[in-house]
Amino acid sequence: MKIIDKLTTLKISTNELIYASHYYPQDMSHIMQKIDKQLPVPKLFESSWFNTKQINQTNKHLAVQWQAIHKSINAGNFSETDLLLRPFSASLNQLVKQYQILATKKMHLVHLAELISFFLIMLIGITLYLYSQKQIVLPIKQLVKNVKLIKERQFDLEFPQSKNEIGILSQGIEDTSNELHHLISTMQTQVSEQTIALEKAHQTIEFLYSISQQLSTVKLTSPILYNALNALAKQANLEKLCIELNNGTFINSELGCAGIDENMLRIAIIINGKPYGFLNYVLIKGSQEQHGLIESFTGLVARALYQEEYSLQEQKILLMEERGIIARELHDSIAQSLSFLKIQCTLLHRHVNNSAQQEAQQTIGNIEEAVSDAYIQLRSLLSTFRLSVTESNFKEAMVTMIKTLQKQTNALICIRQFETHFYTDASQHIHLLQIVREAIINAIKHAQCERIEVSCIITDQHKVWISVIDDGLGIIDNSEKNNHYGLSIMKQRADELGATLSFNSLSKGTEVKLIFPYKDSILNQGSENV
Repeated sequence: MKIIDKLTTLKISTNELIYASHYYPQDMSHIMQKIDKQLPVPKLFESSWFNTKQINQTNKHLAVQWQAIHKSINAGNFSETDLLLRPFSASLNQLVKQYQILATKKMHLVHLAELISFFLIMLIGITLYLYSQKQIVLPIKQLVKNVKLIKERQFDLEFPQSKNEIGILSQGIEDTSNELHHLISTMQTQVSEQTIALEKAHQTIEFLYSISQQLSTVKLTSPILYNALNALAKQANLEKLCIELNNGTFINSELGCAGIDENMLRIAIIINGKPYGFLNYVLIKGSQEQHGLIESFTGLVARALYQEEYSLQEQKILLMEERGIIARELHDSIAQSLSFLKIQCTLLHRHVNNSAQQEAQQTIGNIEEAVSDAYIQLRSLLSTFRLSVTESNFKEAMVTMIKTLQKQTNALICIRQFETHFYTDASQHIHLLQIVREAIINAIKHAQCERIEVSCIITDQHKVWISVIDDGLGIIDNSEKNNHYGLSIMKQRADELGATLSFNSLSKGTEVKLIFPYKDSILNQGSENV
């Protein structure tokens, strides 16, 4: 564009020179000098994009023409100069046109380059957009979505994998997510384990509480321990289970005794340093964590045995106190009176013998016999009341009384069947002992028997049967005759117990049977035969 402007200026100067050649020849030298400065240098114009051959030729021809014009002006030949200026002006116009054509081509090339550049920029922009969408925007959106899902505790996610800063960030978030997932899974596992442990502990506490209530609210008997053992076997998942007490008693669960199993384990039943026996058990494989439950159960059994022993001891003490009071009263009143009457009968008998009154002697003999018999019965009764504490259990007291009565007869007195766990209160204890004692004494005196059997059982109808059977001649109910009041007193005692007393003649001998209802709480404890 600069060359075209320069050529345009040169063209104007040429026109001035032509005008001066006609009207002001004296100015031509000055204009010629100005044209020398404006005239382009006759050098080659080269371009790798365009054909500049014609331009170079026109430029050289223009330079040659100007030299001719320059010489003509210096020579003062103005007419020739005018002739030379016209082709010079034409050549100059042609050069301007050639440069304009070249400039137009250059502008077209520039426009094409601009268009190509625009398309390249658009392509680059689209490429950058797609790249940013794929490598930046979408990964960031995925990361934001993953962060929200992680917040909602969803960890099974896919993270974008890139080798740029976003990839590093994605890897960091993925590692954090995996760590959180691991921590939450670990915590959930621990919470689940602790929950299961708490549930098991709760079940264990409920079980132990139930067993504690069961062992402490009723008298401790074999059926009670049997039911407790079955509950423990089910709760602790045991294969075999039993209790071995120091008195030789074995109480087995429904699973059987563990004493003969080679895998048997045992825990001592002990409290306050006093042993009561052992709990023998066999664990099913995989149930090793139940040792604590079994030990707690053993402690409850030990405490129940201790409380039962303590309660029985208290009952024995109260019974002994009551018996002691009755024995003291009998000894201080009736025994002394009978002793005095016996002495008086002896003195009277001597006096009557001296006067030889036969009828009076017979009457005195009858009185003396009755007093002696009453005195013997009273001494027997006192010996029964004065049982030691260890004999205050009904069966033990019965055995002791039988041993005492056995000394008075050659007939064998034995226990045929008796409830092992038969308990009575103080009033029942005395009435039952006296009824059985009177029945045995009657058999000794009147039956002429060789064997007397005593039984005490509990029937399915929730009643207690106590029977005294002899194999003698039989007994006659003469409670209203001959001043014998034993049978009448037996019936009175039976009435106070709310019991039924009967005298049954057998093919050989007699059966005295006492039947009375038993308390449900005691009846449900069960019994054993001995």
